[in-house]
Amino acid sequence: MNGAAEMYAGGIKELAAAHTGPESLPDPDRTASVDNPFCGDRVDLQLALEGDRVTAIAQRVRGCMLCEAAANVLARSAPGASRTEIEAARDSLQAMLRGAKASGEWPPQGWEALAGFEPVRRHKSRHGCVLLPFAALLEALSPATGCPLD
Repeated sequence: MNGAAEMYAGGIKELAAAHTGPESLPDPDRTASVDNPFCGDRVDLQLALEGDRVTAIAQRVRGCMLCEAAANVLARSAPGASRTEIEAARDSLQAMLRGAKASGEWPPQGWEALAGFEPVRRHKSRHGCVLLPFAALLEALSPATGCPLD
């Protein structure tokens, strides 16, 4: 199996096709848009929050299959999570992609679908595609940069 075919063999195609959640929310609490200048991927997110927890995510992804798959994992796993829990999942994913030992369990509980990205580890140029949806979500959760819609 060649490198590209191997990269998509871990369930990436199925994750990308899952299209979890809507493209917009009726009254979002926060928004963020993040671009990957190297490949042209773009993630636009809208969030509903209750306290420090995400209650709903709407997303529009214009990007590769890896970016779409990662965004769908977020849409499935982030509702109910706090910024700290989302950062921990991102850090664990990032450690796996770098070939380092994650500080907690891999994959993190509630984020089991992240295991599908293990074949991407050998393709360093594609790590940013997988991490871009996390960057958008964490930007939206940041009070300094997340766009409140008051």
